[in-house]
Amino acid sequence: MDWPLIFQEILTSSVRITLLLTGIIVPLMVGIALLKDSRLLDRAAGFLQPVMRRLKLSNNAAYPLLAGLFLGIIFGSGVILSFARDGSLTKRDLMLVLVFLGICHSIIEDTVVFIAIGANGWVLIGARFLLAAIAAFSVSLLLRPKPVALTVDSKKDSI
Repeated sequence: MDWPLIFQEILTSSVRITLLLTGIIVPLMVGIALLKDSRLLDRAAGFLQPVMRRLKLSNNAAYPLLAGLFLGIIFGSGVILSFARDGSLTKRDLMLVLVFLGICHSIIEDTVVFIAIGANGWVLIGARFLLAAIAAFSVSLLLRPKPVALTVDSKKDSI
């Protein structure tokens, strides 16, 4: 075996892949930061309302879901943690968001990276989104929302 040739190939391939990934990820991170700062993610939450209603998720779960989808687990986890800590998400909402994002996170970055190595991006996005929706819907059936008990305040009802 020609060990120097093998190590040279390993080194050149590693450098080439690192430069390729850097050339993809850095512009994406800049673009995502611009989206985040321009509040476009806030506006995009409205598009998730049909999915949110189907899973019986609160409106507060839309932003952490979008953050995880487009910003990835690292940036999205900060949003998810802040929403969970301040009580904006119920345990059920948190569980469903995490189940969905466990399968379908960082949809832009991952897809671009896999396209660079030869994958079909539309198949990848479609399969991940479909599997994530099926998994989250299945878990949502197990975690039925608790009915809200109606209480009557006698002071308000008096005329």
